[in-house]
Amino acid sequence: MPATKTEQILDALKTRLETIPDATVERNSVVPEKISTGGLLILRDGTPGEPEQALGGFGGVYCRQEAEIDITIEDGDATSRDAAFDALLQMVGSILDADPTLGGLAFGMTYGRPEIDTEAVVGAPAIKAGTLIVAIEFEADTALG
Repeated sequence: MPATKTEQILDALKTRLETIPDATVERNSVVPEKISTGGLLILRDGTPGEPEQALGGFGGVYCRQEAEIDITIEDGDATSRDAAFDALLQMVGSILDADPTLGGLAFGMTYGRPEIDTEAVVGAPAIKAGTLIVAIEFEADTALG
């Protein structure tokens, strides 16, 4: 059975994120004990919006998926950590802006700045993390996406 449109979109988004050099990209995983020097991106399925059907029941179902991209950098030096986080965030933005339709799977996507948090870790470098919400609009054959 072919994957749902939602699954195709999330897979396409993960594939594009995997092109970021030195970053580890995972999907729906927990944060590991060690974060790679290039940073960690975890794509989470996020929240589906309420599907809307075209008037008269003709055509497909219009869907919205709010995927989440957790962006994490680990470094003990605040200046290096801030610079690395900003660089990784800009690379993610470039990936999203380069193909907002994900090869024609979606009508488009929007995103904003993530809420950012820095956490001290006992015996390890501090972690700077943020979650970027990416709203993806698309048409599917059924309300299941």
